[in-house]
Amino acid sequence: MASFVHTKDMTTTRQEFFRCLHIALDNITHTIDGNNIKVDNNGKMITLDISPLPPRELSKTLVMERWQLTIKFLNHDDSERTTFLKKFDRAFHRGGG
Repeated sequence: MASFVHTKDMTTTRQEFFRCLHIALDNITHTIDGNNIKVDNNGKMITLDISPLPPRELSKTLVMERWQLTIKFLNHDDSERTTFLKKFDRAFHRGGG
């Protein structure tokens, strides 16, 4: 199996990203070094890197931080990637209507 790269444009603060990341990676061995995260997913590596994007300006008074998240899966099959991404997305899900 090769590597697979998944990217997300995330409208969140850096602080909120890492708060939700803690929930997403509960009980999964990981290390954080600045904006880079290494995850040991049952012996298979995942790297997550965040980098700032231009803010989203909804109005002159409402400007929101944006981050590009790059997730690189090393030697994961489709099922393993899907399982990880579902858990990750649940941790970052916002209510609303």
